[in-house]
Amino acid sequence: MRYDNRHIRWNDFYVGPNSKNGFEQHVKLPDTAGAHLQFPAFKHVYQGVSGSLGITYNISERLLFKTNIARGYRAPNITEIGSNGLDPGAHIVYLGNRSFNPEFSLQEDLGFIAYLKDVDLIAELFNNHINNYIYQAKLTDANGNPVVIVPGNSTYQYQQSSARLYGAEFTLNVHPQNVKWLAFNNSLAYVTGINGNKQLIDESNGAAKYLPFIPPLHIRSEFKASFQKAYGAFSKIYFKAEMDAYTTQNRFYALDNTETATPCYALFNIGAGTTIKNKSNKPVCELFLQVDNLFDKAYQSNLNRLKYFEYYQSSPNRHLGIYNIGRNISFKAVFPF
Repeated sequence: MRYDNRHIRWNDFYVGPNSKNGFEQHVKLPDTAGAHLQFPAFKHVYQGVSGSLGITYNISERLLFKTNIARGYRAPNITEIGSNGLDPGAHIVYLGNRSFNPEFSLQEDLGFIAYLKDVDLIAELFNNHINNYIYQAKLTDANGNPVVIVPGNSTYQYQQSSARLYGAEFTLNVHPQNVKWLAFNNSLAYVTGINGNKQLIDESNGAAKYLPFIPPLHIRSEFKASFQKAYGAFSKIYFKAEMDAYTTQNRFYALDNTETATPCYALFNIGAGTTIKNKSNKPVCELFLQVDNLFDKAYQSNLNRLKYFEYYQSSPNRHLGIYNIGRNISFKAVFPF
């Protein structure tokens, strides 16, 4: 069991123009000439009780079953309460909500774990009901038109609603005892977020059914070869190849074009590493090489808000928004001292 008590308070915050660079800056009292009140004073106390009760049953030395029920609590943070301004990098004006209440959740989950000789199997299911769930959505006026506070920029405001999150995670790790240098690790994760505001869902003809910025089905696989035998000065040599695959996300918060559908994509990564030792068998340095997005796949994650950041009314290359990072090569050397 746990009890939380959080006090949030700030004073009036005035903003005025800087004559030297044209940008706005904090203006302190009493010199507020030409300034405006950007963040009015705020004071509130949030409190809540949370806790969990779980049971793990050993069916055998290698088989486990577990279940858990938990009540969660989270107080709104200062961004969700007090935001009032433009993020120039994202071209979004963010607005907080000073009337927010704390989030409370009730989650149930089940898990089955098998640690076998050559394989690890893990299956977990969860169901989570949340009251006062906080999320972001585009702000519209009474006629359904997007609110524009700063021309050329979208306006998002933090919203609050009941919600339900449910899904599953599966893990399959293969580590054959006869081939100890080889490991084949796999995972699958799925989650769906349902908006609990039934009136909004009905009024929007289902466009507000799903919660925003929920990841689609994610599949990850990794082959890793680790060699414990030393080859001259080189020891702990490993090579790995990874695949990260995301399916199409058609379950999104479509109201007011807050989100759009996101196509599926798969990324391939490779890496290698080793430890270099001197003649006294002491490590001199560790070397790591990693190549992410090996095939330079052009993709947009549905969690990437820059997907909706576009200067052009009609894109010249038929690709709207900013894409995620392409091929990325990194090298790291660690020297103990």
